[in-house]
Amino acid sequence: MPGIEIQPLEDEHLATSAALLADRHARHREAEALLPEISDFRAQLERDLEHELASGVVALRGEEVVAYLIGRVEEDALLGDRRGIVDFAGCAAATGEAEAVRDLYAALAARWVAAGATRHLALIPASDEALTDPWLRLAFGVQFVWAVRETAAMKPVEAGIEIRGGRPDDLELVARLDRSLYEHQAGPPSFSGLAIPSDEELRAEWSDLWDDPQLYTHFVAERAGRPLGHLVLYRRPTGDLRVPEGNIDLSHAATLPAARRSGVSLALIGHALTWAHEHGFRSMTTDWRSVNVLSSRHWPRRGFRPTYYRLYRALP
Repeated sequence: MPGIEIQPLEDEHLATSAALLADRHARHREAEALLPEISDFRAQLERDLEHELASGVVALRGEEVVAYLIGRVEEDALLGDRRGIVDFAGCAAATGEAEAVRDLYAALAARWVAAGATRHLALIPASDEALTDPWLRLAFGVQFVWAVRETAAMKPVEAGIEIRGGRPDDLELVARLDRSLYEHQAGPPSFSGLAIPSDEELRAEWSDLWDDPQLYTHFVAERAGRPLGHLVLYRRPTGDLRVPEGNIDLSHAATLPAARRSGVSLALIGHALTWAHEHGFRSMTTDWRSVNVLSSRHWPRRGFRPTYYRLYRALP
């Protein structure tokens, strides 16, 4: 980009880069008031840089930092390879300077590819069209959505559904529901390519769900005594740019295929929002894969507003 010089991000660049991030987050909070209040943006950058195999670059116009990019290479245990990732605080640009992000990515991506990472991800504010645009023109697409909404006392859904607390003897049900999600994601248009775990692996993964009620809250939906779906709430740690204080995360929800579109999910979500509201939680976060047609329509209709996109590119 004419007039721009790309250099490694050094300590001398952190204060100006933190100011760029502060401006970005202020604009983001104007679009979504539930996002967390942050006072120390330099700490956000330093936390990203502390990761193993993390590095950063800055775009200088003269002596001024007008954009920065921080990313890292990490092992992806699920797919058994490496990926490069720009985290929530990893990218910001001054007004009118977002084009420099493409030059910054070119510099950082060269390091990622040299380290064997050919799948690249960037976590970018959903409301920041100026910052999203250069990533889209770098052949990235929206892969994943993080979202938030207020908790509230909801009117019960009239669908013949009863909601009860989950318990350890629901393990088989939970494993079956998780399998149904894997199978759904494997089909069109997702074509996830992920291996579906065995029943034994699914049971092992979920076996500790009920060990710490201060961390997880589990609800099961039944109709005429027959379990048809579940929902899991999680006290996700705060401190990043996404998770507000006084928040609880809707981390997993599923309905058996035969019971979909019969009010099971609506009853569970209404119950969870009411429970969270009554227990002092101000907001609820959740996430979904944008290619999952059912989820990408269902959650916005339930009042969840996108806060971040995970943009994704796989190199040929």
